[in-house]
Amino acid sequence: MKLLSFFFAFSIVNLVWIVAVHRKIFRMAAKSLDICIVTEENLENAFQVNLGLLPIPNRTELFKEVATGGRWAPTSCKPRDHVAIIIPYRDRQEHLDILLQNLHPFLQSQKCHYQIFVIEQAHPEPFNTGYAKNIGFVEASAMFDFTCYIFQDVDKIPMNNSLLYTCPPDKVFHFASAEDRYHYSLLYPNYIGGAIGFTPDTFKKINGFANNFIRWGGDDDDLFHRIVAQKVPIEHAHTHLGMYRVLNHTHPPGYDNKENFKMSQFASKLYKQYGTMIDGLNTLNYTRLATEYRPTYTWIKFNVDQNSMMKTVWKGIMDTKYDKEVNNTYWAINYERAHEMFPKVKKEIKRKTRDPALTFLRKIQQQRKVRTKSANSQRH
Repeated sequence: MKLLSFFFAFSIVNLVWIVAVHRKIFRMAAKSLDICIVTEENLENAFQVNLGLLPIPNRTELFKEVATGGRWAPTSCKPRDHVAIIIPYRDRQEHLDILLQNLHPFLQSQKCHYQIFVIEQAHPEPFNTGYAKNIGFVEASAMFDFTCYIFQDVDKIPMNNSLLYTCPPDKVFHFASAEDRYHYSLLYPNYIGGAIGFTPDTFKKINGFANNFIRWGGDDDDLFHRIVAQKVPIEHAHTHLGMYRVLNHTHPPGYDNKENFKMSQFASKLYKQYGTMIDGLNTLNYTRLATEYRPTYTWIKFNVDQNSMMKTVWKGIMDTKYDKEVNNTYWAINYERAHEMFPKVKKEIKRKTRDPALTFLRKIQQQRKVRTKSANSQRH
């Protein structure tokens, strides 16, 4: 019995010693690698954009070094940045394939450690991009302590790989500052859509995206108000770096939310007076249906009870109404109750009724609609 105990103890000690040696060797090997040095200058001509879908063998060759789940890290140096790419997704497989065939070589040329997450919302609920982005952040954070979270539209392709996909501390970085559909210029001063990056601390500080902007549109404008309310600086990529191609697509009937502009304007007053903790990361309530580590990305599918969510958002000041045109539900603010719940907002709205800045914003929104219609007509 004593002999058996001796051999058991000896085996445990030996195992601990082996593990310790392996850890020491790993640390020494890691220390022997230099930090990856990447600059705008040495990235020139290192990446070529392919806007057409490549044949499967060519795409397979592009992804040969990508680990399952869409992960990659350089082996010749220690990556300085650990980047999570969050892509909200629904029914856009061809766009996703084109984006991935460009995004993987784009990121690899920058020698960062990255992982791509595709966040899909289950049918039949209407798509909620803000919710999908918040879930992407939560799920990615549970897998790794990324230093940078970039929220990327599935139909936006970066054209210049000198645009470093990194997140500066204590500020928000807007990458897609020059989309081709807007003649390679910023659509309007407050525009931060397409691709935007945060450090985890900054994203938590603004409490993520709003959860109540159902369908496309509005969530980016609301995000701008959240950032401003928390006094976080916003930096736009220089025009020649932030060039993006937008893939052609047609929207399904009723894809947008007609109440988004009013909601965004109300939110700007709400966040200013009451802060952003009223809705966002801290009010997420979803069901994760599946997680799959696919060859080129990590796929996460979720479901959310949006009727229940909208009844509680902003302390229950949202009302439903029916729009027969698109046979779907839109949401509007019950201003009477809102002013009872948030009296400071009522004073703010009264004070700003004739504010020229508000008139300017309305004018910008109108110009945005005209530009978008013009760009779409030129394509088709």
